[in-house]
Amino acid sequence: MKKMTMVEESFLIDDETNALMLVWPDIYKEKIFWHDLLRIYYQIINIIISNNCFITLVHHKDANIENDLSEINYKLSDVNKNFISLYEYNYDDIWIRDYGPKIIKSGLNKFNFNGYGNKYTHKNDRLFFNNFIEKNPTKNKDLFGKIIMEGGNVINSTRDYIFNKSPITAHNSLSWSEVKEEIELLFNKSMRGDCYFIDIKPLTGDDTNGHIDNFVRFKDDKHILYMSTDDKKHPDYKKLKKLEDQLRILIIQTNDINFMTPINHTLDDIVRNKSGDILPFSYLNFIRVKDVIIFPMNLNTSSETKREIKTLFPDKNIYFIESSALLNEFGGLHCCSNNLIK
Repeated sequence: MKKMTMVEESFLIDDETNALMLVWPDIYKEKIFWHDLLRIYYQIINIIISNNCFITLVHHKDANIENDLSEINYKLSDVNKNFISLYEYNYDDIWIRDYGPKIIKSGLNKFNFNGYGNKYTHKNDRLFFNNFIEKNPTKNKDLFGKIIMEGGNVINSTRDYIFNKSPITAHNSLSWSEVKEEIELLFNKSMRGDCYFIDIKPLTGDDTNGHIDNFVRFKDDKHILYMSTDDKKHPDYKKLKKLEDQLRILIIQTNDINFMTPINHTLDDIVRNKSGDILPFSYLNFIRVKDVIIFPMNLNTSSETKREIKTLFPDKNIYFIESSALLNEFGGLHCCSNNLIK
């Protein structure tokens, strides 16, 4: 979809942010992977702060983060508290990427959230944006209006935006033609850049109906990275080949994107829970803040894979975190975080 109109609004890219919001995972205290979650969160906090970026920790009223970390012999006081702020809220779940504020040129954008098509309790999460604006008054917009759109299903460069059709149709009561018309109208009237759609069913084990941040991410304005596999035994082999085909067509349609690089996933990258069910692991579900990129890895991630990923970002500070515990609740590093500006 192309347009010739003057534009007003745009979403910032993650490189333009210097802060990260995390929701403390104490709702999972009784889970067997609780301590593993604590290690993941501590690593994220430590990496972000050591790179002179900021952390906001959203927590329940009765949460004691220091006591929680002491269970794994870590101390929040060991990191520079000048970079940490606390935010009290009675949230339903930790996936702040999908219901938290999204930074736009004029302030903040609100995502309408309904618990992934009413799969989960979401009353408090749905109201989080309003609470945030009350405590942090700033200009804000509801760009998507009546459309249910989660933050994990939006990726953008400074020019282009890509959405996956699958979760949009699954979570909205509107027809796809109605949704598509509303989004295209938004971009024609108000947004800088162009929007494009892929249509890929979710990864095996994914209950977001296929958020795009597991499939495709922008390296820069002209270059996208995408999830791939060459192993026909991989449970998502066919849909990932379909993804590749659709992205080749998408690149032809754009004026800006010229390159696409596969991020290979082998059978060794399949992560399972204690019951043997496949969980939705993807290297594309990475955190990016300013010059920092934190990639998820699994217990079988090879040194070669890490080297190949690092070569894609020679001018960035690259880290890897073993994040399988997050997958037990069907999310990842990108999902549990939300970019901000301090």
